[in-house]
Amino acid sequence: MFIPVSANLIKLSKIFPKDLYVVGGYVRNCLMGIKGGDVDLASDVDIEEISEILKANGYKVKVKNSMYNSISISKDAESYEFTSFRKDFYPDNGKHCPIKVERTSDIKEDAKRRDFTINAIYYNINKDEIVDYYHGVIDAKQKVLRCIGSAEEVLNYDGERILRMVRIVGELGLKIDKKTLKQAFLMAKNIGDLSSSRKFAELEKIIYCDKRYPEIKSDYMQALSLLNRLNVWQYFGLPCKKIKYKMVKKAEDRLLGLIIDIIDTLKPECLETFLEEFLKKQFGFTNKQEQKVFVYISGYYNAINRMKNKEYFFKYFDDVHVIFPLLAKKSKRLMNKYMFFYKYIIRYGLTIRVNDLKINKEDISKSFPKIDNRNYDKILEDLLSKVFDGKLPNEREALLQEVDKWNF
Repeated sequence: MFIPVSANLIKLSKIFPKDLYVVGGYVRNCLMGIKGGDVDLASDVDIEEISEILKANGYKVKVKNSMYNSISISKDAESYEFTSFRKDFYPDNGKHCPIKVERTSDIKEDAKRRDFTINAIYYNINKDEIVDYYHGVIDAKQKVLRCIGSAEEVLNYDGERILRMVRIVGELGLKIDKKTLKQAFLMAKNIGDLSSSRKFAELEKIIYCDKRYPEIKSDYMQALSLLNRLNVWQYFGLPCKKIKYKMVKKAEDRLLGLIIDIIDTLKPECLETFLEEFLKKQFGFTNKQEQKVFVYISGYYNAINRMKNKEYFFKYFDDVHVIFPLLAKKSKRLMNKYMFFYKYIIRYGLTIRVNDLKINKEDISKSFPKIDNRNYDKILEDLLSKVFDGKLPNEREALLQEVDKWNF
């Protein structure tokens, strides 16, 4: 057998009325001696026809995308994605979204719509043979990434393919064919047409691309360096051609490390404004996600700028588990300084959060109805500071008496 497949997959192939093929990453990986990869299937069978047959044989079937004639198939512990042979027609932009899809019975036409030669190798399960129209087997053995046919046709209308090219290079340690690389330079602008969620999803895969196949030597820094060479950051809304990679090479959380590198490269005037605009517009983050990242990043920079201990932990006490590992990569001395104070707070059970006070906004409202509710946060912060300093016990009556001293 050219490509090792499971007994369950062999049984599945016998149910299909026409030859069933494994195509894409799984076939490529097997030829390159790499374990794993998603099992993608294809055949000249309509999804409606095969869905009924599969259900009758005890398989679970779910429509993934009716436009693309794509379904997921599962049974026992195995699952696959099946797509009918098709042709894709793209608009004149790089949005990674065909405007028209046509079913075809020609496997070569199906292969032609794919991106790179190593991803267009088919394995016919029924006949136990490789089908390779674009010499992908040779490229896989030589570790070359090459577009199918014309690089211009492959990359012109799909910006995601350029980011995918970068990721695959990092994952598998491949060389890029000269014509493919040249066209990627010319068409990098198509990345700007992608949705924020697609750009973020591919970028996140790139910075962790060495984690996918740990048994082989892969290099995420090779991929990140390629992003600089292609000058793609301008299409992520950044006014620069290159990012100076430092923290991303050190941090366990590489996404936060990359964001720090972006900030250190650009040096924005207002960190909060920059992150809000960048993360929401370019990465599609929600308000909650953006605020969480802002807390981590501001906690990192405020530590570097030596914010006073009490003020620092009032603000970042619950987030040091993320901030300290970042800070340690910048300055272990600073991290140890803040860590000493953090342990002191823990050891002596110091009140560090407003929520830990024995009164809240509702208590203030009931006891002092004339106080403007816009002052509640300020009052509670003042009480917290006095309790932390030992000037006031954290007891309900004592706290309310202190509020009564305020002149309202």
